[in-house]
Amino acid sequence: MKPSIPLGQLMAAGFYGTTVPPDFVHLVRTYGVGNVILFRRNISDYDQLSALCRDLNRLILEETGHMPIIMSGEEGGTVSRIGSISAPTPCPMAVGATGDPENAFAIGRIIGEELRACGIHMALAPVLDCNCNPDNPVIGNRSFGADPQVVAAFGTAWIRGLQGTGTLACAKHFPGHGDTSTDSHLALPLIGKPLEAIQKTELYPFAAAIREGVKAIMSAHIVVPALDPGRVPATVSYEIMTRLLRQEMGFQGLILSDGLEMKAVADLYGIEEAARMSLAAGCDMVLVCHDTLSAASTMRHLLTAAEQGTLSEEDIRDRLGRVILAKKQLQCIPGSVREFGNIRQRAEARRVMARSLRVQHAPGGNPIPAIGPDTLFLSLPARPASIASDAAQMDAAAYFASALHAQAISSPLPESLPACDACVVFLSPHPELSRLRELACQACRRQIPVIAVSLGLPELFSGIPDSSWKITAWQYDELALSCLMDLLCKA
Repeated sequence: MKPSIPLGQLMAAGFYGTTVPPDFVHLVRTYGVGNVILFRRNISDYDQLSALCRDLNRLILEETGHMPIIMSGEEGGTVSRIGSISAPTPCPMAVGATGDPENAFAIGRIIGEELRACGIHMALAPVLDCNCNPDNPVIGNRSFGADPQVVAAFGTAWIRGLQGTGTLACAKHFPGHGDTSTDSHLALPLIGKPLEAIQKTELYPFAAAIREGVKAIMSAHIVVPALDPGRVPATVSYEIMTRLLRQEMGFQGLILSDGLEMKAVADLYGIEEAARMSLAAGCDMVLVCHDTLSAASTMRHLLTAAEQGTLSEEDIRDRLGRVILAKKQLQCIPGSVREFGNIRQRAEARRVMARSLRVQHAPGGNPIPAIGPDTLFLSLPARPASIASDAAQMDAAAYFASALHAQAISSPLPESLPACDACVVFLSPHPELSRLRELACQACRRQIPVIAVSLGLPELFSGIPDSSWKITAWQYDELALSCLMDLLCKA
């Protein structure tokens, strides 16, 4: 029998598999869990995803009396849950590199159309963190840039595009995860900047998003002493979630916690107590993304907290009211397969990706050398740059060499460079990256023309001689490589 207090409406839970598993059904029927988060592990094709969303809608509506909010972290680029079956999109950093916020609107609209077409109500995006720390291990190309005004302009345009389709946007990670050198999936980051600097940088894009009418904001598991002198992580901080975000900044939409299984809070409080603290601090919904057993134990903890008064009745009513209102306002009529990965969407995404490619450096201002069968292509296999990423298994060298009938070398890399007329080196985060850079240096010392391509941020060019051509392609996927192929073959 479900509990009399509908606390399950304040949780979004995830599961494994491409159909609704019995353990998730049990979670809904026993605790009334009312919302779902989907990952790439839940997705195989459009028909399967659409059927899964219909089944989830039916189950949760029948068991709780309210439709679910079905959400997914669809940021575009390296964090794309549907990218393998839909129109692949450029990452936010690539979109920002085009210099035109209308491109952000276009990508937001594509993602909104596709999510709506298959029955997903909310994108856990855009990322409004300013990537102002080059050592940041988790944001990187998920951000529109380092400049808060650029992030605000592109982020609000993305929100307009997405929410114009009836899909909800959830800006993240409040109050700003950009200036950290720690991944909150693994440990607890700290931002030690003074209040004035935080207001001008971290908070600026979120204030713009609130003015734009963003429907939801997600918390960050970070400590910001300037905002909470008690050094409480933002997700569980009343000072940050309620006093700052609700009262000072005037946000009236949904506040979601980031995933509570992340070590930044799970190691500190445990998932269950972190959930209670998040709701008490001001979050409307807590996310337990990976383990239905953890979701069940969290629900039991919340019910006990409600009964014992450590989660107040006033807070529960406030959070429930906001969640139920959001559900009543959902435009829940799904689209159709015609709005999913169609020719227009693919062409638009490709146009934006192509415009993002940047020749960062051309020695002497000379044109990019021609590539062909006598070109040697060097790369390392794609691997996630962070736990948040969804990098597909690709090999850039093999991709180019196959198309041009040329030689490719990938991991393991050789000690010395074989003979070639030109060399294209694809740089990506990988344990062998320093070895790849050394091979590029060998080619330069032998006066072989080198084209270095960053399949990520420009920081990857560190150690590459300025006698090389340097091109930033922002992400390691087929969309970026295909646009890069066009650029290099036209050279």
